[in-house]
Amino acid sequence: MLDHLVGKPSANWKRTQVVLTLLFGLWALMKGKTTHLPRIVQKLNRKTVGSSPWKVALGTWMSYYFLQNLFLLVGLNAPEPLTRLYKRSFYRGTWILTALDAGFFTAMPIRPTWLRHICSMVFSFYYLIFADAAEERVRRVRATISIDHMRVSWEKVAGNPILNLMSRVLRPPLTIKRTLHFERKNGLPSTEVLFLYAGDPKTLAEQTTILLQFPGGGFVSMPPSCHEDALAAWANQTGLPIVSVNYKKAPEYPYPWPVDECFDFYAALTQSRGRMVGLSGKQDVKVIIVGDSAGGNLTAAVTLKVLSYNQEIKTRSSLRLDEVPKSTVQVPDGLVLIYPALDFEMTCWMTPAQLSLLRSPSTTDMIRSKSLQSLMDTKDHLSHSSPLSTVPDIEKQSLWKRAFGMTPLEAPKKQPEPAIEQRVVAQDMTKVKSAWETARIAMTSRMCYFNDRIITADMMRAMAILYLGPHATPDFERDYLLSPIVAPQDLLAQFPKTYMLCGEKDPFVDDTVIFAGKIRHAKHQERNRREQEDLEYDPLLDDSTVQVQFLEGMSHAFLQMMAFLPEAHQAVKTIGDWVLEMAADTEESTDESSSMASDNMDLPLVNEPVNTARKIAVHLAEIVTSERDMMSRRKSDLVSELFTQKVQQ
Repeated sequence: MLDHLVGKPSANWKRTQVVLTLLFGLWALMKGKTTHLPRIVQKLNRKTVGSSPWKVALGTWMSYYFLQNLFLLVGLNAPEPLTRLYKRSFYRGTWILTALDAGFFTAMPIRPTWLRHICSMVFSFYYLIFADAAEERVRRVRATISIDHMRVSWEKVAGNPILNLMSRVLRPPLTIKRTLHFERKNGLPSTEVLFLYAGDPKTLAEQTTILLQFPGGGFVSMPPSCHEDALAAWANQTGLPIVSVNYKKAPEYPYPWPVDECFDFYAALTQSRGRMVGLSGKQDVKVIIVGDSAGGNLTAAVTLKVLSYNQEIKTRSSLRLDEVPKSTVQVPDGLVLIYPALDFEMTCWMTPAQLSLLRSPSTTDMIRSKSLQSLMDTKDHLSHSSPLSTVPDIEKQSLWKRAFGMTPLEAPKKQPEPAIEQRVVAQDMTKVKSAWETARIAMTSRMCYFNDRIITADMMRAMAILYLGPHATPDFERDYLLSPIVAPQDLLAQFPKTYMLCGEKDPFVDDTVIFAGKIRHAKHQERNRREQEDLEYDPLLDDSTVQVQFLEGMSHAFLQMMAFLPEAHQAVKTIGDWVLEMAADTEESTDESSSMASDNMDLPLVNEPVNTARKIAVHLAEIVTSERDMMSRRKSDLVSELFTQKVQQ
């Protein structure tokens, strides 16, 4: 527990905890008196044989505790794989989430419901203290996780009245909170949404911008009520009405049901000009879509479906075919994707094209350099002593080992285990380096972070199977509504302003980088084509319309940790500032003439209001590092750094 409080899994901290526990127990045996114990224990002592049987029990437990941690005390314990992986605050957050998961898993079989809710909290408190037991229980459950386990784990705040009350106390106030239902065509089940507004109810009808959210939850869980912490914060920060869609979940409603349901609701919302949620409808409503995790997938998929739908209408109209729809669907005015899952091809290896995309100037200019360097390090499998390590794995000399005489100070220092690349036997290192440049291996982030504390490989596998359903025959290489990362360039070039936020240690971080890189590459290609054909410049193709930020030392689901993770609050504020920036762009475009509206929709960041830009800079500075700092921590080139040491001249 001590190392979890500190926020860094360390054998030294665990060793300190064991020593302090043994010293306290020894003091209790030497100085403890029966008269200091509770009366019940004193009565038990008098009725049992011996003057102080509690000392026998304590001594027995101490002996067992000592033998259980003997290898740890003498330095023969197994290494800690997560020592340098996460930021301290995030590791503490995962400790709390793991304890809650273990407690709720343990209490699942209990009936009645009220007793299960109480026991869930009691067991969670127990697992906070016995953190290793919590991790072991969660690991066993996740190995063969069921749908009920997923939903209990991810919906505990909304489902447990005790946690729900604590969460409501911490949320900012709202003036309007409604659950609405809207009918779909062809007799399909209705769509449920959660509507939130923090402004004066009298001003709702005059709003012209809506924040539409598709909540994440692995496609199987987490209705909008599980995201109310972030939603309430955005409602107060932006002053915009917020609509969160409770789309149907797998396995009851597998792919493509959620995509179709979200698309139908978005189309109905824009066509009604917001009247269906309480707006006046006097003018076209501007919609900014926000989605996290699975919701990020749906956000990208709905946008692609809108673009392909409009493209099909234009094609059929040009060919003068029958049954052409009357009108196109309005394109979203902005997208915010938060640690999105964009690729269902669960491959281990990155393709050469993907690696080239990571190293391209377009991508390196878009991503803060320190985050890029950290991402590159995870792909450099041969620069570590272990091929599975994603962080530096050169251990320092242990103070505990020196204290026990295992590594005397006067003894010659043991040489650290060499990196794998240094074991390569070659006469001409230049030729070897040239070979690596053409045959570079790198694993995807899903495999690099397979032991992530939030979303493991088993969890991803289970969610993919449930979302695809029992009768699916997916085409992972071409179905861009399932895997938006494979979308064609002509659609990606039409994307609106797209901002993406992800933890740099997230298993889905590759999806964020590659998808953003593909959007920017597609816009570059389209911009070059328009320049060659001497067409009018489109601000939608500007580089500033695609931005990516990474949270250092963070992984998945940090938006669910607002109650105990300070960086989550800063991330939420940053997203709110992005929404305000996009809303300001749409307001500026509305004031212009109709002929210039589309050109002014997505202006570069330098033309935005100074206050909004300053707020974004402040919030980002608190959660991410600068580009120059990022470059100092990561390698800018995967290949050039492989053989920088001991290169034979």
